[in-house]
Amino acid sequence: MSTKISEEFSAAVIAARVAELGREIRASAGNAPVFLLGVLKGTSVFLADLLRAVDGDAGYGFIDTVRDIDDTTAADAMEIDFLSFIDIADRNVFLLKDVVSTGVIENYLLTQLRQKKPASIRLVALLDRPDLRTVELEVDHYAFKIKEGTFAGYGLENEGLCGNLPYIGRVQA
Repeated sequence: MSTKISEEFSAAVIAARVAELGREIRASAGNAPVFLLGVLKGTSVFLADLLRAVDGDAGYGFIDTVRDIDDTTAADAMEIDFLSFIDIADRNVFLLKDVVSTGVIENYLLTQLRQKKPASIRLVALLDRPDLRTVELEVDHYAFKIKEGTFAGYGLENEGLCGNLPYIGRVQA
């Protein structure tokens, strides 16, 4: 059985918005080097495109979170796994997340990462869903705001599939 997905954001719209985000991030950091820190695995495609869209010096890394169940309470976010040693002290860090919904995991990550004393840290979402927030959290930069639904494509998977789509689509029930 094939998953039915209706295109929500075309590849061209995504490319234009990512280019604009690259300019926004460069403006936020000024002339200082930028460090993009992606939360695996949903940000991998987004991070690669955004990295190329940021002018000037930029680097990147990935982290993963290990949690017990769903992200409804801060206790569920158990640890951060740096996939390689990353020193973010005195760096302008932009934490990339595929979908920001409740904000619990992102709030936890930001709190933990601030302890590593970056020069600045900002949250960047591919898809921002503020109507589901359960904690006070602002997304500094986002590509698209969304409402209800499940999305796939452009690195976002639905049941382990559809991440290879060049667009972001709404999964049909």
